[in-house]
This record gives sequence, C-alpha cells and structure tokens, in this order.
Amino acid sequence: MEYFRLRGTGVSPGIAIGEVRLTEKIVFSARKDTIEADQVAEELERLEAAIGRTRSQLVQIKEKIGKKLGEDHSFIFESHLLILEDKSLTQSLKKKIEEDLFRSEWAITQVHGRYMEIFDSISDEYFKQRKYDVSDVLSRLYLNLQPTEAPKKEDGKNRILVAHDLLPSEAASRLSRGNVLAVALDVGGTTSHTAILARSLDIPAVMGLRDITQSVKDGDTLIVDGAVGEVIINPPLAIRREFIGKKKKYDDYRRELQKTAALEARTLDGIRFTPMANIELPEEVKVAQLMGAEGIGLFRSEFIYFQSPELPEEEDHFRIYSQLAQQTAPMPVYIRTIDIGGEKTLPQLNIEKEPNPALGLRAIRFSLRDREIFRTQLRAILRASVSKNVSILIPMITELEEVYEVKTILREVQGELRQERVAFDEDIPLGVMIEVPAAAAITDKIVREVDYISIGTNDLIQYYLAVDRSNELVSYLFKPLHPSVLRLLKFIIDSAKKADKEVTVCGEMAADPLSAIVLLGLGLKNFSMNPIFIPRIKRVLRSIEYGTARKIVHRALTLKTAQEIEEHILEKILVKHPTALLMGGEYPSG
Repeated sequence: MEYFRLRGTGVSPGIAIGEVRLTEKIVFSARKDTIEADQVAEELERLEAAIGRTRSQLVQIKEKIGKKLGEDHSFIFESHLLILEDKSLTQSLKKKIEEDLFRSEWAITQVHGRYMEIFDSISDEYFKQRKYDVSDVLSRLYLNLQPTEAPKKEDGKNRILVAHDLLPSEAASRLSRGNVLAVALDVGGTTSHTAILARSLDIPAVMGLRDITQSVKDGDTLIVDGAVGEVIINPPLAIRREFIGKKKKYDDYRRELQKTAALEARTLDGIRFTPMANIELPEEVKVAQLMGAEGIGLFRSEFIYFQSPELPEEEDHFRIYSQLAQQTAPMPVYIRTIDIGGEKTLPQLNIEKEPNPALGLRAIRFSLRDREIFRTQLRAILRASVSKNVSILIPMITELEEVYEVKTILREVQGELRQERVAFDEDIPLGVMIEVPAAAAITDKIVREVDYISIGTNDLIQYYLAVDRSNELVSYLFKPLHPSVLRLLKFIIDSAKKADKEVTVCGEMAADPLSAIVLLGLGLKNFSMNPIFIPRIKRVLRSIEYGTARKIVHRALTLKTAQEIEEHILEKILVKHPTALLMGGEYPSG
C-alpha cells in the first residue's frame, strides 16, 4: 500500500484515523433520449411522480435532521423543498419534455448542466457552494424517476467517508448516523452545507482535495487532520502513532475550550466584552450559541440569491430574516445588506465584468444603482425587525453622500410599510461597515449619521496597505499589526466612543488571539468572528486584564514596525499573564 499525503482545505477541525468508505458519484444521463408527441402526457406524469417522491423524501429528511440536530439544521432541507417547488425550475423541465420532446432523464440532465454553468461562472467560492443545493435536488429527482432500485446496505462500521462531493441531503443522512469518523472530499469549501454539518457534529473534514477519490479504495487507512487540511493515505506505523498522540492532545484542548464557551465574557479585572458570530446561513445560529456567541454580529445575506436562478422576492428574504431573528432573540442580529458585485457576480443580477472588480461596482454601490433590489431587501429586514433585535448593516461605505441616500431610501420604505399597516421596529438601528480607507478617515463624521459602526478589517487592511492578501507574492505585506493600521483602528474606535456609538470588529483580527488583545487595548468591546473561534478568543480575553492591554497598546503605538509591536505584546503578555496565550492559538501540533 502506497503512503502519501494530500493537501486540501480544512473545514472542520479535529483528527481522525480509520478505514476508507468510498461513495459513488451520481452520474446524469449522457444519452439524448427523446419521446413521441403522444407520450408527452405520460412523461409529464412520470416527472410529477418523481417530484412527489422527492418531496416526501426531503420532508422525511427534514424531520429526521430536526430531531437529531435541531430545527436550525433542518432548515437546509426547507430550502431544498423551495428549490423543488420553484416554478422556473419545474417549468424548465416541463418545457423540455413538452416542446423539445425530451425524456425526463435527459431533461433533468440538461437543466442540471445549465444551473451548474451559472454557478461555475461565479468566482466567489462561497457563492459557488450553493450549486450543490440545486444539484442535490435534481440528483434526487433523477434517481426517483426509477425508484425501484434498493439502496446499498451499509455495514455500520465506523469509517472515514471519501467522495467526489457530498450533496446536502446525503451529507445529512450519512453524517447523522454516528458512524462517520471524518469526511474527505475532492471538492467543496468552508461554506458548504456539508462543512457546516460536519462542524456542528464535531466531525473532522477536509475538502478541495481534487483527486482523493482516484487515490484511495475501500479499506485503505486514512488520517484526516481537519484543522491544517491534510489527509495522509496508508500512513506507516510511526506516523499513526504520532497522530494518535496528536489527536489526544487536540481532544484535551477542545474539552478545555468548550468549558470556556459557557463562562461569562469578562476580563480578569471585570471588564465586559461581547463575543458574536459571523454566519452565512440561519442553521449556523445554534452552533454559534453553543460556542458562546452572544448574538450574530454579521449575517451575510448573499446566499439568499442562490436559492433560485431568479431574483429572490421579498417573501424569500423575509422568511430567512424572520427565522434568523426569532432563533437569535433576545440577542442581537446584524443583517448586512447584499455585498455583491465585482468578483461576486451573479448572472441574474446582470453585472458587467470590470477591469478592477475589487474597486468597482459592489456592495452599497450596486444597491444604490439597482434600488428596487435594495428596497426589496430593506422591506424584508424591516418586517423581520418586529422581534426588536434586528439591525441593518450597510457594507463598503465610501462617503457621507451614500449614507444620506441610504437613510432617504430607508425612510421611504418605512413610510410604505406604515401605509400598508405592516408592523416593524420604528427604532431599528442603522449601521455601516468601515472597510474603505476613505470612510475610515472620516469616521468621526460618519458615526454621527448612524447608530453604530462595524469595522471590516479584512478589506480595510487590504485596501489601506495596498496588499492583496490572497496573492502569495505580496501576502507577506498583509500585517494587521502594522503601525499605520493600529493608528487607523485607534482613530475609528476613539471616534465611535466619543460619539457614544457602538463599534464592532468583524474581520479576521477579531479571531486572532494577539490581535484581539490589541483590539481590547484600543478600547474595543464587541468582537464578531467565525463561531468556531469564539471559545479561543473568549479564553484569551478572560485571561488578561483590560488595564494591562491598554498599557501594552499605548506603548505599541509608539513603535516603528509590526515585528517590534508583536514582540512587545508577546513579551508583556507572557510576563504579566503567562497563561493568557496558552490556549489561544491553534491546537497543539505535536
């Protein structure tokens, strides 16, 4: 047995060692089957029967997952039911049968191919993951055209699941059985439903391995390291022993961190801070709360545009937002309006390709151009705000004029709802994201016009330092602790404090232990991050004094380089609070 390693994307942390269970990839028809005109009615009946069977299966899966994992995760299959009922989808299938005289298998194959082309044309990885929801529904529908084949029986042994991809319904069915040690896939990323389910079930997972299905067979031994994104195939005994020890250290580490999730978020000297979660899907709320989140600091609303090839209607938005608000209440939820455009292109939005998309028509710039889409979203957010815990967050503000325009549109939409006698929170907070240097420089002006601000450090630092952090040639220059970045952050946070307005950081700085200490020292109290990092940051901030962090940062602001600043912080923290960073980094590596 050949021993070698593969690298992918770690989407759910943890270490597993076990045998491979290789799943088969669903293959659509490659043959163009046609029918006669007098067979159309019969073929439509066959399609309707398959739709009915698919609907029943999805309802059963939804109920099963609801009982096993909670209603938050069963919502995935509510969205699948909506895809199945989508008129544009079913009409496309029926049209190919009625007009093109295609057999149902070929009709589904053609429609599936068209949807996949649409999603594959999107450069944003998160948005690309939504294609698996449509593929899941159409794959199940395809199989239900011939429902007589008995499914293969599993032997029930604990194994590592290896597949090309894992559709959400298949993932829910397999992962909830309790006999999956880990998941390793050719494709997929951190925002896929499979990744979310794996994290919620604490199952290690690595995706984006490209050709692992071609490299293993049933019965091979695998080591999956879901944090570093590594898979080791047929490891020798010495490597197995190494990872058995590593797994024990990691399991001990996780147990310690989980204890922190339930503890109060206070520094050693009693200063309260608020950890919140950045999420993309409503089903992540439960996971976030289990990790100790005290609210949703950033809800990315873009995924709603991937439930259908058509633009979502107000009711589509409202259903998601109201569920999110109810699940989170009484804790706050900050809904970011659509941050799309430039590289995040969607065919149904008809956004032209641009020479420099990162600096082009995106986020609020797009919303202020296509105002009806923006108004639809605002109406839905306002309607969901009756729970009194919803805030509106506007991305990528550059100038005050944009804030004025947003407020004008918001007032108009509120007026419409009053006329229609539709209830909403009359005092709903409106905030903006500070992620453009121009906006950062006038934070003292902007903060007077809004109820709160949220700092998107990922884009802000990238734009401010003129560094593409995904470009390996220059990514070494992306330094959150750069002296100029700290000075800018201090100005932003101080401006908010002087105006007595709330300020949150929702970029990756909030999830980095050293950066979190710096942010605390700058006076920040609200931290929003990926849910899995909340216990880690909570542990770090509970292990230090606010006063100490303030003194350390005061000195750091006088230093000349990022390296000097980092060394200074580490030295002072480890002297005064030697255990503060002990559980703050990634899990032990050896």
